[in-house]
Amino acid sequence: MNHHPALTASEVAALWNAYMQNTMAYRMIQHFATVNEDEDNNELIQNSLDACGFVIDGVKTIFEREKQSVPIGFTEEDVNLKVSRIYSDLFALRYIKYMAAFGTAASASFLELLARMDVRDFFTNASNKFISLYNEITDQLLKKGAFIRSPTMPPMEKTEYLQNESFLSGLLGRHRPLTAIEIAHICKNLETNSIGRTLLIGFAQTAQLPEVRTFMDRGSQIAQKQETVFREIFLEEGMPLPSTWDSTISKSTDAPFSDKLMMFHTLQLNMISVTAYGASIAGSMRVDLGAHYTRLLTEILQYSNNGVKFMIYKGWIEQPPQNVDREILKNKH
Repeated sequence: MNHHPALTASEVAALWNAYMQNTMAYRMIQHFATVNEDEDNNELIQNSLDACGFVIDGVKTIFEREKQSVPIGFTEEDVNLKVSRIYSDLFALRYIKYMAAFGTAASASFLELLARMDVRDFFTNASNKFISLYNEITDQLLKKGAFIRSPTMPPMEKTEYLQNESFLSGLLGRHRPLTAIEIAHICKNLETNSIGRTLLIGFAQTAQLPEVRTFMDRGSQIAQKQETVFREIFLEEGMPLPSTWDSTISKSTDAPFSDKLMMFHTLQLNMISVTAYGASIAGSMRVDLGAHYTRLLTEILQYSNNGVKFMIYKGWIEQPPQNVDREILKNKH
């Protein structure tokens, strides 16, 4: 059939979220591009800007064609390209790698909700761009000897089925060894908290408003505490700890980013952590791990809720597209 159906609510949500996240990332990476001193990174940083730009332009084109309001997102007013660096060039690479992985997952996760071919094609192409960027950055980090690998474990000598419920809670008060899946989740959550902690320390150092500085300080403390929880699990397991991600932060107090952008970015990191902890609970069969994740998840949700309230108070949160209020329409008569 030759017809042009309207965008569904799911399609609008996917496009709107993609625009907000990529305008934010674009401004972050613009700063990294301006202060970068490692020539090996130039092409990778430009490729990351191109990937974000592809999403921004694509969403704008679709929304304008459909007479949808284009979000404000984050603009040139949210980044100051005249100030000195806050983070190292190596951290910039790790940040881009992390965001490329998130961009890939976010693009792919929406596909099952999309019907229109043009929107599906758009997110498929966006996902492919972020996958390519992730692989390029990973190759570069490996070449520099700076890729943080998860711990290794001895190969399985045989396959077998579980025989009793002690696999869930341990045997005689002792936890059974971690599975490879549980190790993978812990490593992922270590990386998220490490990157978040480094970002928030820099944000606290450069934020203009005292309330924002306090919020960032609190966030970096939460991230450090949660990192410690995961590291202690590995120590109890007798496993080697992954190397610490680069957290070099300069002494500059000049703000490259607006307080609005930094608050939004922090809430995005919280959202990523909540999603990751949910997946970790599903993938972890040891009862103690589930208890850890549930506790840490509650802490992040409370912290994030405080951030949302402050951003609403400041008028910094754009209203997402929403359905019409039928009660208001009825009362117009």
